[in-house]
Amino acid sequence: MTIGFDGIRTVDGDSPLSYYDRILIASLGLEYKRNTFMVYSPWATEDRGMSWLLSISNIHNKTPYKAINKWLWRNRSGIYRDFRRHGVKVFHGLDAVLPTGNGGCRMVNTLRDLSFKRMMSDYSWFERITRKGRIRKACHKATRVIATSNYIKQQAVEKYGISESKVDVIYTAYRDEYVTTLCDETFMVNVKSKYHLPRRFVLAVTDFSSLANMDTLYRAFAKIDDKDIYLVIIGHKNDYYRRLKRLASELGIEDRVVRVRSVNKHSFMAFYGMCKAFVEPALEDGMGQCVIEAMVMGAPVIASDDGCHREIAGDHALYFKPTDVDELTRHLNNVLDEGKQEQVASRTAAAREHALQFSQQALAQATMRTYNRVLGRE
Repeated sequence: MTIGFDGIRTVDGDSPLSYYDRILIASLGLEYKRNTFMVYSPWATEDRGMSWLLSISNIHNKTPYKAINKWLWRNRSGIYRDFRRHGVKVFHGLDAVLPTGNGGCRMVNTLRDLSFKRMMSDYSWFERITRKGRIRKACHKATRVIATSNYIKQQAVEKYGISESKVDVIYTAYRDEYVTTLCDETFMVNVKSKYHLPRRFVLAVTDFSSLANMDTLYRAFAKIDDKDIYLVIIGHKNDYYRRLKRLASELGIEDRVVRVRSVNKHSFMAFYGMCKAFVEPALEDGMGQCVIEAMVMGAPVIASDDGCHREIAGDHALYFKPTDVDELTRHLNNVLDEGKQEQVASRTAAAREHALQFSQQALAQATMRTYNRVLGRE
């Protein structure tokens, strides 16, 4: 069987959504070697993440065979000609966009991020209108819809009028190889040296938007008892980050905040393994990718009680109300307290065991069940 994917984000950069695409497609390719998986995009790429994906023999990146306008090819019926050439049975939309028309193959659509519905100020009026329209259209056109959490499923049902029975909840995954190969002490030392990391640090990963709720983390970090620990943040610089830098100066923590602009995914997992705590303060998270990865690498997790965090981590993380600085401060103090490390170690061990359920094999098998339902095989 041949499965096609909308690869616009898959080939473009190293965002969390790109990573989700790649780990999903790779998981399917590795688990179902007799099937063929086509990643359709207007252009090819030499990105390192795609090199890993395309090293799997049954995964191929396909650009337009014949198209005057590549964007129209992707969004209109022109792409169906390529589906017919390659024998695509199911097309999986990964960016809430499905091509118009009917090309003889079944459609699946994934919903993973509906943050624009909540944080309007982060999006232009044009982007809000177009996103809403294309998501609604794609969800109603698709035979089945995949939501990356029950949190996203509930939003889809309430805001887009999609039947609950049409939506399958399939969680994302960590890369299996990281768990088995990246806990090496030498590797950790090399990563710490390469990125000039402090000896002890709290970790956060962010896109520096108002949705990320980093203000709360900064204010809590300024109040913790341990003044010798650092806050390491992975994220690209933007206007919001510059505002946070001013806040850090006002709070007197500027010298203890370290920003790392870009980290390859191998090193990313080592950051989790080395940190004293991972904090996810985001107000809207529909996937929980970072929470899963932190747990599986043995990092104590502190997360806002919002989005899908409690759904993903269950009783294996500490939660705080998204704007409650004092509650987050208490959790940080508890995790960093030297006298409570035995209790922390016990919690992280249980969390790691819990996180192992989010494997690539589990992701691939659940997604293939959805494809079989679409084709009437189940």
